[in-house]
Amino acid sequence: MPSQHTILVAGAIAAAILIASALIVRRDAWLTPLKAHRRVVTRALIGAVVLAVAAFAVSHLDDLEHLVERVEQGDPVWLAVAVGLEIVSFGGYVVLTYLVYRPRAPRIDAIVAVELTLAGVVATRVFSAGGAGGIAFTGWALHRAGMATRDAARRLAAFMTLLYSFYIGALLAGGLLVVVGVLTGVPTVLGLTALAVGALVTGLAYAALRIPGDLQRRAAALAGRSGRIGRLAARLAPVPEVIGNAVRLSLEIARERPSVLVWPAVWWGFDVATLWACFHAFGDAPTPGTLVLCYFLGQMGNLLPLPGGVGGAEGGMVGAFAASGVDAGLALLAVVSYQLISTYLPGLPGLVSYLDLRRRMQRWRATAEPVVSGHG
Repeated sequence: MPSQHTILVAGAIAAAILIASALIVRRDAWLTPLKAHRRVVTRALIGAVVLAVAAFAVSHLDDLEHLVERVEQGDPVWLAVAVGLEIVSFGGYVVLTYLVYRPRAPRIDAIVAVELTLAGVVATRVFSAGGAGGIAFTGWALHRAGMATRDAARRLAAFMTLLYSFYIGALLAGGLLVVVGVLTGVPTVLGLTALAVGALVTGLAYAALRIPGDLQRRAAALAGRSGRIGRLAARLAPVPEVIGNAVRLSLEIARERPSVLVWPAVWWGFDVATLWACFHAFGDAPTPGTLVLCYFLGQMGNLLPLPGGVGGAEGGMVGAFAASGVDAGLALLAVVSYQLISTYLPGLPGLVSYLDLRRRMQRWRATAEPVVSGHG
């Protein structure tokens, strides 16, 4: 009889083949029923994922209970320190939110910036792929706050560029230190991975700067002369145009107010410090270089679209630490505790913030002001 893991994997492969077939064939017999019952299909897929996760959890219940018991044995003083460090980390995100969005949306005051940050945590946990849930929610909130859709997308992309500039810088610096032999505890392959990812993203950002700011207008002009290919280019042009303008806007914001770059450093730096405190709650922390690089490498696991974000970053971090000679059991305890503090502890205030923002946005609609447009 096939194992439970085999059944789950086979089911996932079958679902992927079915979806790919529908997208490739694009026949009405496939797509029309899906479009007509999109909400039902979406709920069914979410329910299937939840059931799969629940089945996996039940099959490993003893292991999960043992892990929870070990987490409860952590030093409460160090865990309290970790909570304090994470509060400071969130403070950096809140200030960056306020500084980037308020100039174009005066309704984003300090309270809204706090609520938008915490509510984004809840949205991100619903669908973790690179924070897609939080990004979509923030864009929606910015539009309700008075920004035109295009302006909201551009400023949101500029915010993410500023926020992740520190992340990419850490990958480049850490990977370089491993490759040249300064950081000896981390395997060379991990250093090369960090260096390659950092260099790739930096190259893409530089390429985005070369995208014309009026790409959509040029593509529209081309569409009138080039048939189907031109029309396809015109349809796709808004995405790279927004990305290019967003990178330029992030540089403009940084030039006008260089201190804005402090807040991404606070967000990432104190989040790493939270993980450091969690290590001390159960034993000794790795060397600073190993801790920082394995943290940033592990965060790539958030790109996986896992329900609730469970497993992606945790598995990435634990794997990176184990490969770097850190005891796997200690790394697992520290990483799980870190995730509980940084991701799930803010869940309740995030839900409250989400509900309050919904009510606030309804009041904004009742007293609607002209939508802010422009290129700022």
